[in-house]
Amino acid sequence: MILQQMYTCGKLIGQYKISKNNIADINKKYEKAKHTLKSYGPKLAGRLDSELDLMPIIANTTAFKSITKCMDNYIDAIIKTKLLPPGAKNLEIIGCWVNDMVRGEYNPLHTHNDAIGFSTVLFLKVPKFINDVKDPHKFKDGILTFVSPNGEHILDFAPKVGDFFIFQANHMHTVNPFKTKNVDEVRRSMSFNFVIKENK
Repeated sequence: MILQQMYTCGKLIGQYKISKNNIADINKKYEKAKHTLKSYGPKLAGRLDSELDLMPIIANTTAFKSITKCMDNYIDAIIKTKLLPPGAKNLEIIGCWVNDMVRGEYNPLHTHNDAIGFSTVLFLKVPKFINDVKDPHKFKDGILTFVSPNGEHILDFAPKVGDFFIFQANHMHTVNPFKTKNVDEVRRSMSFNFVIKENK
């Protein structure tokens, strides 16, 4: 796990890096099992066809240890902002899925349920996008965008394999559509929600 940077766009966004070997392991296990995985689509806002439930797999990936370290690091940062009281936190993943987006698909501006707590995006595959815009600043295809609560600020991230983002679940975000030469190329990301579980 490598912390890249903490960003603020009205809310805190943590950017981390997951190793290539760990990414390859997730992709391998996903490809092997995807014909048995259930659709997660009914719970999601995305305008795409392939949204599969990864909960049966995630804890058995080599990336899981690094992912949980990132979660702990992000919660420590949230504590420093005084949004949470200090002390150890028991974190629990409550939903995990993989989005395989093909050209023309997108994720509209949305948040996750306020009660969920925190959400993530990890890029697993990124195709070569067709950049046919006349003005370079207009090329926003396939990017992940966060919008501040008041709508006055946005923060764009071009997808890169291994980049892992953690943010508050009620932070507005969106993914733009894109174009590729090969219809079978996918922009693959894994997301999950997690909460702070109260000790009983």
